[in-house]
Amino acid sequence: MSTAKSARKYVPKPEGLNLEFHLACLEAGTLRIQRCTDCGHFRHPQRWYCPSCHSRNYDFAPVSGSGRIYSMAVNHFTVDRGWADELPYITAVVELDEGPRVVGSLRDVQPGEAGLGQPVRVSVEPRGEEFAYLWVDLA
Repeated sequence: MSTAKSARKYVPKPEGLNLEFHLACLEAGTLRIQRCTDCGHFRHPQRWYCPSCHSRNYDFAPVSGSGRIYSMAVNHFTVDRGWADELPYITAVVELDEGPRVVGSLRDVQPGEAGLGQPVRVSVEPRGEEFAYLWVDLA
């Protein structure tokens, strides 16, 4: 009898502002989004300057994690063997209630069970010391 060992999922190594985003989420254990500390505008992906007031001042503020599916794709193939056992899986773009959009994987949802505009909640899962994986759950 052979027991197949499943492959490990690839864990990216973020740098710069992306690393700051992941570290902020990991430290808090919840989703944090870059926010201009001068005008309060949330932005994602992270940028050096605020698109609203052009300030360089920012922090990573907590957000609710609540939002709606803006777009999604059903993945039937993967180049990362670590995901092979989970095919097909759904990658979703979520528009958060605070405005920005984030990308994550729908958890425990089969194709056809989710649709555009559906309410969801985004959470973070540590994957190493420098990467937070974003999971999307139906609300």
